Amino acid sequence: MKPRTRGTIPRDPPHPTVARTVFLLLLAKSGPPRSDSATMSTPTDTLRGLFSGSKAETSSHLMIVHPRYAPDLISGRKSVESRLGKDRRTPFGRVSPGDTVYLKSTGGPVFGAATVERVDEFEDLTPEDVQHLRAAYEDRILGGDTYWEAKADARFATLVWLGNVRPIADIAGVPGELLKPSRNAWRTLSLAENIADIRAA
Repeated sequence: MKPRTRGTIPRDPPHPTVARTVFLLLLAKSGPPRSDSATMSTPTDTLRGLFSGSKAETSSHLMIVHPRYAPDLISGRKSVESRLGKDRRTPFGRVSPGDTVYLKSTGGPVFGAATVERVDEFEDLTPEDVQHLRAAYEDRILGGDTYWEAKADARFATLVWLGNVRPIADIAGVPGELLKPSRNAWRTLSLAENIADIRAA
């Protein structure tokens, strides 16, 4: 599994084994450090390098979730949104710390907004890797058995850490382009598209 993290680790990590789990996964994939290379990158070096990086531009997103998750999202009990699949579909590679995410229930209204604090992306997953992710993040994802069983053969994962979650009743501030009918459960507008949407309003 190839992990990549963007953003900063929240002050209250969800579980003391999260960093250790990622470290062990890196160690399992890379093997022990080699002493014959002056420029070798150990799992510890890689882990340290994961928690850096930022993006000057910000994007807006619409995240569509099952209605049962709405109360836990607003309360902050569910603070990580996970998207696992067999390909690099959105939001993989398209969401960054500082972005705004609007929250919408399936078949229902937009009920909240949040700010992205951190993004964890994983590729080349195996079923064992997916179980490691479940062990490390489930207390904030709240997926449950059915969810993880359905994602057992996922190859890619995007974990979006949400902060500053607030309910919204007026959707006037939500970019209209995000609200257009679509089959996508995650929709994204870049900064340039946001500006164009405002000008067209």
